[in-house]
Amino acid sequence: MKDLPRRKFIKGAAVLSGAAICGVATANNAKAAETLPEDFVPPPMPWGYQELDPEYVRKLGHLGYYLEECGGGSFWAIMTALKEKIGYPYTLVPLPTQEEFIEHLEAKKRGEKPKHYQGIMQHGVGGVADYGSLCGAANGAAAAVMFAFPAADMKPIVQRIMRYYETEAFPNAKSNQYAVNDEFLVPKYKSQKSLPRSASHSVLCHVSVAKWCEKSGYASGSKERSERCARITGDTAAMAVTLLNAHLKGNLETVFPLKLSEDTVSCRVCHFKGKKYEAGQFARGSMECASCHNDMTPHMAENKLKTAYGTDVGTWAGAAVVGTAAGIGTHAVAGRFSKEEPHDEE
Repeated sequence: MKDLPRRKFIKGAAVLSGAAICGVATANNAKAAETLPEDFVPPPMPWGYQELDPEYVRKLGHLGYYLEECGGGSFWAIMTALKEKIGYPYTLVPLPTQEEFIEHLEAKKRGEKPKHYQGIMQHGVGGVADYGSLCGAANGAAAAVMFAFPAADMKPIVQRIMRYYETEAFPNAKSNQYAVNDEFLVPKYKSQKSLPRSASHSVLCHVSVAKWCEKSGYASGSKERSERCARITGDTAAMAVTLLNAHLKGNLETVFPLKLSEDTVSCRVCHFKGKKYEAGQFARGSMECASCHNDMTPHMAENKLKTAYGTDVGTWAGAAVVGTAAGIGTHAVAGRFSKEEPHDEE
C-alpha cells in the first residue's frame, strides 16, 4: 500500500463517499471515480464503533427487508446506522439511503416501476439464495460486526447473535407492537397484524419458517410469513447492536450470558473438534443438536453402525450416555464454551 498525501487522500475519500450510493455506478459516479488517485485504497478494517440505538436499527432492519430481504436488510440497517453516526470510512460502503428506499416503495405503491437497488449481503435471502440454510438476518448482522471490531472480538458477539436467533420467539413483541401501531418506516405493510410468535431452536431458514408456519397456520408464501421475516430482520439487527453496545462497554457476558441447550452441552461431552475419532471427536459447533439430530438412535440402543476403524458406534455411544446421564463433564463443557473452546483449536 502506497502512502498518499493527506490532502489528496481526504479529497479522494470525499469524492468516493459521495459517488458510491447504490453499488451500481452511474455516469456521474464513474466520472467522479476518475478523479481518484490510481492507488487509492480504503483504510484497513476494523473501522470502529460508537453506541447505536437498537430500536432505531430494528426499524431500519424492517425497512431493509422490504428491498433487500433478510441478509441485505440486516446488514444495511447496522451499516446505515454506523454511517450516520460515524461517517467516514463507513461512507465508502455503497448503501442506499432511507429516503431512496422509501421512494422505491412509494413508487411500487403507485404502480410504477422503481429504480433497482442491489445491496451487499443480499445473497443471504432465504438462507443463502433461497437454499434454506443459515438465515440471512443472522448472516447479514454477523457481516456488519466484522466492520466494527477486530476479528478476535467477533466470535463472542456473533455466537450470541446465533444463540439469540435460536431461542427468541419471533417476531419479537416490540416488532409486533410497532406494526400494529404503524411505527415502522415502510409506507405500506405486507401485514400489520400482531403475528404469532415461535422459537425455531435452529439458525436454519427452512426450520425457522416451517416451525412458524406450523404454529401460525400461514403458508410459507403468504404475506404474513413475509412480514414475519421482515420483523425478524429488524429484531436480529437490533440484538446485534445491543451486543455491540455491550461489547463496547465491556459487559457482554452480563447483557447476554451465553448458555447452550442442555442437549448440546451433553453432546459436547464427547462430540467436539478434537484429535480422537474413536472417542467421538468428529464434530464441531454449538448449534442446538436436537434441531437436526432428533432421533439420536445410536445413543438409544445397540446398533450396527461402525466407525472408519471398524468399532461399533454403540460401544462408545453407550459410555457417552452413561457419562452424560451422570452429569459428568457438562459444567466443564459449558465453562469452556463461555471462555475459549480449547477443543476448537486449529
